[in-house]
Amino acid sequence: MESMIVPASMEQLEQVLERIDHILVCEGCNEDDKRKILISAEELFTNIASYAYGQSPCMGQVQVDYEIRGQGDGRKEITLLFRDQGRSYNPFAREDPDLTLPIEERPVGGLGVYMVKQFMDHTAYQRHEGWNVVRVQKSFST
Repeated sequence: MESMIVPASMEQLEQVLERIDHILVCEGCNEDDKRKILISAEELFTNIASYAYGQSPCMGQVQVDYEIRGQGDGRKEITLLFRDQGRSYNPFAREDPDLTLPIEERPVGGLGVYMVKQFMDHTAYQRHEGWNVVRVQKSFST
């Protein structure tokens, strides 16, 4: 698994997305799956950059690990791990938004993580030795 460590800052989002995009292009990922993976990565990174470390004057870091494996049937799978040492938070524990409600009646928040859960094949969270670890995986065709 390869890694990159960046400050938990929105200024780093483009760098993270460019790295993931480059990997997916090199692996021949189709455009639809690439779009879903990048939207998911953007949402997860944005949540960490915006909320994990609160208003602390000392910015924390985000470690993004990524790995692509062949699945033997002409498909590949990407695994992304987002790790931070911010406050404990499981983004997947929140109840999915009720999309049947009119927009003006829906509570704010939750739609981005809902999209991650819809776009990715597997999502998981664990708190391990002071780290938030968010794992997402998606199979893609080339």
